[in-house]
Order: sequence, then structure tokens, then C-alpha cells
Amino acid sequence: MKHLCKLLVAGIATSIVFIGVASADTSITINWNGGTYTTTVPDEIATIINSNMSSIVSSLNANNVDSTTLGDAVTEAKDAYTDFLANNPNMTTTPYTTSVNSLNDFCENLNDSIPDTQVLQNVWAEAWIGKFIPNFKFGFGVNAGVAALDIRPLKSAANALNIDTGSLKDIDTLVFPTLTADVRLGGIILPFDIGLALSVIDTEKISAIDSAIKPCAFDYFSIGGDVRYRLVDVGGKYIHARLSATAGGYYTKGSVSVEDNGSSANLDFKSTTLFLGAQGSGKFLCLVPFLGGRLMFTKSKVDWNAHANWANLLNTSSTGDSISQALQYNILPENFGGGASSGWGVRPQIYGGIGIDLFIIDLTASVGYDIAKKIPSGAMSVRFSI
Repeated sequence: MKHLCKLLVAGIATSIVFIGVASADTSITINWNGGTYTTTVPDEIATIINSNMSSIVSSLNANNVDSTTLGDAVTEAKDAYTDFLANNPNMTTTPYTTSVNSLNDFCENLNDSIPDTQVLQNVWAEAWIGKFIPNFKFGFGVNAGVAALDIRPLKSAANALNIDTGSLKDIDTLVFPTLTADVRLGGIILPFDIGLALSVIDTEKISAIDSAIKPCAFDYFSIGGDVRYRLVDVGGKYIHARLSATAGGYYTKGSVSVEDNGSSANLDFKSTTLFLGAQGSGKFLCLVPFLGGRLMFTKSKVDWNAHANWANLLNTSSTGDSISQALQYNILPENFGGGASSGWGVRPQIYGGIGIDLFIIDLTASVGYDIAKKIPSGAMSVRFSI
């Protein structure tokens, strides 16, 4: 997570640094209350100006800027860009386009991975926790889960900006983690059980973690549950087979943030997942193998925003460039962002594993596979039950 956070801020906070060899010029036109201004600028500057046109126009109108002053601001950006290119001849000419597109792709990947971590919370090996004592069955414990997260887009953004990816250089996939407290209650009158799960973490409130991952911080909140209804229950106490139908849902939100050298970046995510499924299990003495499948109905959204310290990023103090007007009128915007969202979609998942029933202690190991998104996931849990 520490490496992931550092890559995130590096990619986002510097995503509009204009570095590379000289590129072609493009004509731009800015219309505001003070008039119309047309000029040619390098492609990458044209891209950032056109992408942030509304904030530029708002700033020009608010400051009653005339064409001469606007021209000075654009010239500041062009000169800083030209000087930076001269000092970095081997770097890409399209860091903004590459990094922003790649970061938005990374948001898509995060949208894909979060639902798979959600539904592996509160997975019990027993397809239905029936009566151990008359009319009652209760269990609680902790569950740690992970889902694969493709970081290649994030690495692409970093490479486009000549950022050293360190130990992640040869890694394409990391894991997105969860740590959950869960409870399950069953055996009351009808043959069903109810499970609830909650996960809350804020690294800024845990000093040991906070100091270990600075300048990064993240928080994560997830809540949800399911209802399982027994369809089949054959056999005895130590050898039996069970089948249940399941319905449930989870809501997750969280953020990743980082601040370093005057630049900062924040990523916020929200995800809702509803699911229908079935699970079968067998018990042979203390071993409980199980297998199940789900249809997940998911909706997710991830947004990122950043604040850039341009004087530091462009190193204008060493070149003697002044970019004060370019900053003031948002030709070089200090705040920018992007994101990705997905509407309700259907994703099938298969899962299975094995549990160990040690009287009142239940140990469970499970794995899952999202067929639509081709994402593997897994979880381990320790629980106490009666």
C-alpha cells in the first residue's frame, strides 16, 4: 500500500508536467469577457489549456484580464516548457495525455477490484449454520481478504513522467486488502442464517501505521450482510451435506491521500454490490469443503484530484522562469482531477475453499474468481461459534 500511495501521488500530482522533446504546435483560442485570444502553443500545452478551459475563463473574467496580460501568461507557460524540454531531451512529449489517461484507467481497475473484496467478507465454510444447541447458532470473528489489482496503468503514468517505480518495476499486479469483523446468527425457527460484516480503518488514527506509510494515508469503510436459506441438509453431526441460497449486499467507501513537497493528491471511491448466489458444503469430521457461485450486481465510482506545486515541479527557480501569471490565471492549473464510474452491471463469480471445525473455533480459507473481469480473490478467517 505504501508503494501504491507513492505511485499514486507521483502520477497524479505531476501529471501535467510538460517534459519531453519538442512537439508540434497547435492553435488555441480562448474566449472570455475581455475578448478573444488566439495563438499557437506546443501540443501538450494546448491539451491542458483545452482540458481546463472553463477554469481559465472563470479566472480571466474574475480578474478583468486583457489580451496582453493573457498573452504574457501563456508565454510564461511556453517558456517554462521550452526550458524544461531543453534540460530533459530524452523524456516523453505527452506526459499529460499519457498520465491522465492511465490514471483514469487505474480508477477503472479499482472499480473492478473492490466488489470482489466485498463479497468475500463473511464467507463461512458451512452452507448453513444450523442447530448446535436448540433453536440457536451464533458465531463471530475476523476475516482478511484480498483481490487482484492491476497497477499497469499506474506504472504507465509513472514511466511517462520518468518516475522511478522502485520495487514495483517488475510487478504488474498488487492486492487490494480488507480486514473485517463479522457475525452470523442462525437456527431460529426457520432454516436460515443472517450474516453481518463491518470494516473500518483510518491510518491517521493508528500511529504505528501512520508513521510507517507517511506521507500517505488511507481510510476504508465497508458494511453489509447476507441471508442464507437452507435448501438441503442431509446427514448427521459429523458427516453431512448442505445447500443454501444466498442474497446480500455491501456498501464501501474510502480514500487514499498523500502530500509531499507542496503537492497533494486524493482519491475517493464508492462501491455498492448486491448479489444472489448458492453455496454447497460437506462435512467430514472436522473438514468442511465448500463451493459456491454468485451473480454480483455492482455500481462503483472513483474520483481523483490533485494540487500541484508548479514552481517545484517545473523547477523554475533554477531556470529563472517566472510562472506567476500562468498560475494566477490557471494556464498552469494548480488543482485538477479525473475519475471513472461504472453503472449497474452483472458479474458472475465462483468461489470455494475449505474450513476446519475445531469445536468452537472455525478456520476458513476461500478463493474466488470473477469470470467477467478475470479477477482472482481470496480470504482467510478465524471465528468462534456455538
